[in-house]
Amino acid sequence: MSAIEPTQPTAVSAQQAKSRRWRRRQIAATYVSYAAVVILESIRAHATLGSAARQVLFSAWGLAVLAFIVSLVWLVAPSVRYGLSNRSYRQPTASDLKRLRDQGVSAREAHAMFNRPADERQRAIREHARAVAYQIIGPAIYIVALYLIFAPQFFSHPWLPSNQIEQTGLLLGLALVFGTLPAAVIAWSEPDPVPDE
Repeated sequence: MSAIEPTQPTAVSAQQAKSRRWRRRQIAATYVSYAAVVILESIRAHATLGSAARQVLFSAWGLAVLAFIVSLVWLVAPSVRYGLSNRSYRQPTASDLKRLRDQGVSAREAHAMFNRPADERQRAIREHARAVAYQIIGPAIYIVALYLIFAPQFFSHPWLPSNQIEQTGLLLGLALVFGTLPAAVIAWSEPDPVPDE
């Protein structure tokens, strides 16, 4: 059983979510759109722009916010978070439910049959994803900290989070990475599922 088994799939979106290419695009969209939101907000706060340029900037910012929200919902939805749960889920097919109902199995019993503790492979995948995520997060935090400490000494006009919005954006970006990177590692690395024969 693959670690990638969404808890609430729909016919088309579940198949798309299982595709490695689709998953990688969604992960990249989440992080890139968040960075775009923060960068555009920083430009808006510091640059002197005319009314036409401000409208273009606001439109781009709105599109980046929308892209971030849509991709983030996908990233934290069951289609990715399945791999970090302590339990293993498999969505029963309609034929599975009908067969169990015909056998007199209650809905609660049927749910328990498809909801069980994660097996060793799934636990190993989760632990590996957490290890990879922390190997990425650790150096990233060091780089950000070193930049914030030493940039004023080496650059005449370095970018630093100078107002509350920029500081909040930086902290929320770190929170986003901490909260989603292990699931993103699983979704990024799992192969495409083998089609049913």
